[in-house]
Amino acid sequence: MAFVYLSRLSRVLFEPYFLALFLLAASLVLRRFRRVNFFFILSAFLLLLVPGSPIISDPLVASLENQYPDSSIFAIPPAEAIVVLGGSVQLASGQHPASHILSSSDRLLVALRLYHAGKAPLILCSGGNGKIPIFAKSDGPPEARVMGDILQEWGLPPSALLTEEESSNTHENATKSYDLLSARHIRRIILVTSAIHMPRAAAAFRKAGFEVVPAPADFQAGWGEDDTSWFPNAGALVGTEFALREWFGLWIYRQRGWA
Repeated sequence: MAFVYLSRLSRVLFEPYFLALFLLAASLVLRRFRRVNFFFILSAFLLLLVPGSPIISDPLVASLENQYPDSSIFAIPPAEAIVVLGGSVQLASGQHPASHILSSSDRLLVALRLYHAGKAPLILCSGGNGKIPIFAKSDGPPEARVMGDILQEWGLPPSALLTEEESSNTHENATKSYDLLSARHIRRIILVTSAIHMPRAAAAFRKAGFEVVPAPADFQAGWGEDDTSWFPNAGALVGTEFALREWFGLWIYRQRGWA
């Protein structure tokens, strides 16, 4: 549990806008020290300009996504089950009674396409609902259950669906999925998650004992839309944040023996 808290709090380290605001606040406190004040203001400006430039952000994102390149559904070899990770739906809240899909819900679409292509007879959705104090997403059902409901709404037979509803991070996605599937003597899986997350996820699932066939989804880089521009934008800033977080997460997982 302590690691889950630390991993959530560490995200602040890779949010350039938060760090920029921190430096600007520090510059106000230290405004009497002109050189230090100038350094903080310049650093805040660069934290927004450089990470927010597509020419910086896209290669960082691609450094992760290109480890498992995009391919046709039909080129992916078959397996015994498809495992699709959470992080693809917004759970219901007090204001919004129904969940809705996010851009990363491409994971669900890829999983369903793999199933319809006959690549595996079973889909396992993995993900809890984030019920951790100060981080809880909602008091609703686990994300895996919501993902399963969406897949069934899209035509997946209930007999082809399993859910793992207790995990709170990628390591637990892997270990708890292994507990469920190994009981069915399933070891070879097609793993579906966002392309930027696939290096860490594939390593974690292999460490848990699976033979992994990666099927990355939700690609962010390589679409050829202003990817060589220096002009900053919010999308590039978010891409840089995600890429740095994933590289850091992969390093942490290797240090802990989870990958």
